[in-house]
Amino acid sequence: MTAIAAPLIAPLPGPDRHLDLGTHSLAYADIGAGPPVIFLHGGLMDHSSWGNQLPLAEELRLILPSTRGHGASTGGDLPATYAAFAEDIPALMDGLGLASAHIVGFSDGGCTALELALRAPGRVRSLSLLGTPYHTDNYADGVLSGMAAMQPEHLEQARPVVRELTDKLRARMSVDDWEAYFPRIIHGLWLREPTLELSDLAALTMPTLVVHGENEHSIRLGASEALAAALPKGRLTIIPGATHASAQDEPEAVNAALREHIHLADGQGRELLSGR
Repeated sequence: MTAIAAPLIAPLPGPDRHLDLGTHSLAYADIGAGPPVIFLHGGLMDHSSWGNQLPLAEELRLILPSTRGHGASTGGDLPATYAAFAEDIPALMDGLGLASAHIVGFSDGGCTALELALRAPGRVRSLSLLGTPYHTDNYADGVLSGMAAMQPEHLEQARPVVRELTDKLRARMSVDDWEAYFPRIIHGLWLREPTLELSDLAALTMPTLVVHGENEHSIRLGASEALAAALPKGRLTIIPGATHASAQDEPEAVNAALREHIHLADGQGRELLSGR
């Protein structure tokens, strides 16, 4: 008998919650208690991708939405831009009665987090940007052409953790939404955005942690260094052994970095974040 492999991403407890935003609804999880932290996932996954961050719920309130058009969130027929994705976050916060929150974003979620911080800085207590480009020229050689050539069947050859994440995403989506996902997101959004300039980011004064995996092959290290340097309260941390998906690859190191950053941003040692 073949043994069933244990999941690489811990399952989230309980059923999804849903928030009606009028034109679409967001599926989300709300776990733990403490300072609120909204986690914005990357592409080819949904909010279940944050399962390895569950230990943080012992001291933080983890709010995990699925981006519109991803997983059980509807809105796959609405605009797919990082600015549009960012518009949903204040609405989610309003629905939960939150004036502000810490924001953690990975890849697409990090791009959304930057757009949110630019548009509603007063609602962002801190930023944590994992594997996040600010411009399409941040990608390593061959990444954009690889995105343009990517097809659903290529996911079968992906790393086990990526297959697990995409299988969970696809299982929550209708056949029509999944068929539309590649032209809408991978061959659309990913090839067009982000298009921010470093000069745009100088206005972001909230404490910001830029996380880069030691074995990151999608985003150039120099781009992450430039992003951290451009932010008035930006810091860069390198996660040993991690790839682009650092939170899934090396959750203990990432969770420790997030925990420290969020507590510092909330006033415990704020002087450490006041400059470099």
